[in-house]
Amino acid sequence: MYIFNYFYFTGGITMSGFKFECFYYPTIEHGEVVKTTRNVKSFEFGEAVPTKTLYYNYGKNFAIYQGSRIMIVEDGILKGEITKDELKFPLKLVFDKGTQLTIFNKEDLNSIRLLMTGEHEIEKELGALFFLSRVYNRKIKTIQYRVMGELTNSSRDFDYINTSIEEETKDLIAELQIVEKKFRDLVVNNPGIKEKYLDYMNFGTKEDMFDLSINKYCLEGSEQYEYFKAESAVLKAKPIYPKFKLDHFMSSMNYH
Repeated sequence: MYIFNYFYFTGGITMSGFKFECFYYPTIEHGEVVKTTRNVKSFEFGEAVPTKTLYYNYGKNFAIYQGSRIMIVEDGILKGEITKDELKFPLKLVFDKGTQLTIFNKEDLNSIRLLMTGEHEIEKELGALFFLSRVYNRKIKTIQYRVMGELTNSSRDFDYINTSIEEETKDLIAELQIVEKKFRDLVVNNPGIKEKYLDYMNFGTKEDMFDLSINKYCLEGSEQYEYFKAESAVLKAKPIYPKFKLDHFMSSMNYH
């Protein structure tokens, strides 16, 4: 565990409500996986931050380097801002959209964006695709249940119901197929990636996927936060464990 000396700004510059690029979620845009912070809220000192999701694991203690400023997270709480001279090394550092590094001296900070490759990038890529598979399957099932509920009350035309579902889900299914292909290719081209991912994520025996969701850190009224509210009671009553879901997802892939 890294212990930091930190201080709060009491004068002209404040850090109230700072939005961090490293607290992101993956999405599909134009057929590619991109990282976005859309709808993720800003954080103030003293608040818990999403240190772990299905696609990154920063640990409970690290520093965030954004722009020219360094913020400290201790035990999952955003503590305050610190100067380069006050840092203690080695230091776990996160910057940009999730790049992770272990820094051993102050001089490394001047060149990290140019000279150093982030740690655990391939594991995070697998996690992002795993996360997206869950997102798209959930969206497709939600539409299926809604259409069936709306139409079966007034119609017994099953062909019409199936056509309606197909029309409303075709774009989502196409994007899910992109995710599945990328996942399949990543696994095939990187033997042992599952074990590396699980080692990086270090899931607890009873760690619930719902607790790892970034949705609870999203703005109220956003799609992500509304899903969090709708599913909170159900998922809390019936925990879903990442290792089990990952095994199920991987077994459903056709690797040939």
